[in-house]
Amino acid sequence: MKTGQVQDHFRKQVDNYRSLMTRIIPDYEVAQRLLIDLLPFDRTKKLRILDLGSGPGTLSELVLERYPQSEVLAFDLTQEMLDSAKFRLSRFGSRFRIFQGDYRNKELFGVGYDAILAGMTLHHLTDSERKTAFQDFFLALNPGGIFLSQDIVLDEDLFISEWHCNLWRTFMRDNGEDDSFWYKKHKEKDHPVSVERLKSWLTEAGFAHPACHWRFWNFSIISATKED
Repeated sequence: MKTGQVQDHFRKQVDNYRSLMTRIIPDYEVAQRLLIDLLPFDRTKKLRILDLGSGPGTLSELVLERYPQSEVLAFDLTQEMLDSAKFRLSRFGSRFRIFQGDYRNKELFGVGYDAILAGMTLHHLTDSERKTAFQDFFLALNPGGIFLSQDIVLDEDLFISEWHCNLWRTFMRDNGEDDSFWYKKHKEKDHPVSVERLKSWLTEAGFAHPACHWRFWNFSIISATKED
């Protein structure tokens, strides 16, 4: 999806983003909490964390609450989303910062992070863009750092992928959403790939121990680490 299309798409969802996600993504909040649970750090450690495609800051909030010495940089294309996050998370003061930009430009987010989180965002990238992004994330992490992603995926088996998509569409309908509208957007603009392919690309980028910790139909949580 082109940058302008992504911005327009999410600009329209600022006010009800969190509620919308629970209606179109199965176990959305469960997965978000699990992603934070997977962070392998002592809760007293001072951490520097990058939240990519942060939206209104739901993952950032969970991190800041869990790790009271942490600092989070929320990085998103849509300024309205970031403004909403900044207002909502103002209680964290200087521990929470925002930056508007396209994370395909690695110069914008820099280096020196203990963790990089990507919640429902990397499927917007093409295959080649995602391979490059994984390389950039590896360089941006400190030794011992971790990359965690919650995202939509495909199964290696086409039959299973189609089955999962039908279940997903039923889930959206049962939650009062127009599944045809959302599925059409997904098919036109998203670039999901299999967990196996993601793990392979992470290994190629230099990461160790790529793993899938959670699957719910065509949604997953994966991780990879940068060894000391």
